[in-house]
Amino acid sequence: MNAIVKKSKMGFWPLLSIVIGAQLGASIFLLPSQLAQYRTLGLCGWMVGGIGAILLTVVFSFLCTNTEKAGGPHIYARMFFGDKVGFFITWIFWCGAWACNPILIATAVNYLMSFVGDMSQTQKVICEIAMVFSLTYVNLRGVKTTGIFEMTLTTFKVLPLIIIPILAFQHINMENFKEITPVGMTPSETIIKAAILSFWGFVGLEGGTTPAGDVKNPKRNIPLAIVLGTSIVAIISLVNTFAIFGIISPSELENIGAPFAQIMVRLFGGSYDKVIGLITFVMCYGSLNAWVFFSGQIAKTASEEKIFPQFFAKRNKYDAPSTALWTAFIGTVIILFLQKSPLFEDKIGKFLDMSVLIYIVLYTVAVLCYFKFMITGKTKSIAKWVITSLAMAFCIFMIYESDLVDFSAVVTILLLGVPVYIKHIRDQKSHRDIR
Repeated sequence: MNAIVKKSKMGFWPLLSIVIGAQLGASIFLLPSQLAQYRTLGLCGWMVGGIGAILLTVVFSFLCTNTEKAGGPHIYARMFFGDKVGFFITWIFWCGAWACNPILIATAVNYLMSFVGDMSQTQKVICEIAMVFSLTYVNLRGVKTTGIFEMTLTTFKVLPLIIIPILAFQHINMENFKEITPVGMTPSETIIKAAILSFWGFVGLEGGTTPAGDVKNPKRNIPLAIVLGTSIVAIISLVNTFAIFGIISPSELENIGAPFAQIMVRLFGGSYDKVIGLITFVMCYGSLNAWVFFSGQIAKTASEEKIFPQFFAKRNKYDAPSTALWTAFIGTVIILFLQKSPLFEDKIGKFLDMSVLIYIVLYTVAVLCYFKFMITGKTKSIAKWVITSLAMAFCIFMIYESDLVDFSAVVTILLLGVPVYIKHIRDQKSHRDIR
């Protein structure tokens, strides 16, 4: 049997890169055109979504620094609400970490085709599976390798998102911001719909909490990374969307599928489809790497905490959670093939809405955990009570405004977890009986 390599831990900068990478993916390229339908107040909606996301990361930072354990929402759910709630929150969290990856993968391959040319359906499937396999392999080499790889990708994809708005600001046309709301919608309705849509760009904000056991000084580095990383994503997203609105009027922008390519054409002339296609592919690839990392860490920590079956805790010689990573890989490939079926065809938008709701449910539970901590600990800090209350109000607002159909995703995942939970309980009972 191979000797285990000495355990290495992730520092602050690789962790920050993973937090940014998880959130800064295809959404920044796709959302400007979708937010354009809400005109200038679409920017206000993005600000509301960003503020809500930052509030949630602050609550996660409170949980991380003030409780006995650092970890994701699944660890806190078990700590404050018991084993049963802990299992099902973990199950939702873990399934969400890999089941939504096919959307990111499909977006990446579609943009890659603008760089390499059209692909047949078979070639696309091979490329999609190769993406997941390659990143699973990277993550199997341990957290240090994963962190360095993510830092490289994040640096590559952040630079264009800083350079493009700087160049665009010299050509901003303020006339493009005169239409405040779309016809037939009130300002409040516009901001609400835009905020819900924009929150898709922040899903994954909690991801930096999951590898707590593999992070140097987690009580300091995790809170700092998730709050700073989410704030950076919010600023980059808002600045780029403002720049795009300033160059292309929202009424025109809502019919443009590749706004960044169009900005490059208007600023410099020529065709930039291939350049934007390659940049977008790299951004999606970096985000996918972060989600593959999370899928392994969630199952591993849950298994170590005896929330999940013990086989998920198995590590390879690089101290990487090999069983958890390979299980997530197989699940992702299955969803990839299901996505090609007529059942899921042309339902990407609805799938995104469902995935956002899945994570809002997780964030709501995390906020409830900190409320319970403050009540039992008789916390007197007014600032903490205000921030946590605002975060809860944001979660309730998001759930209230969601379509009832979106809840089917949460219910389906919960039902699929029932037989796993029953087996897990029986295995634990058998283990106790043997002892």
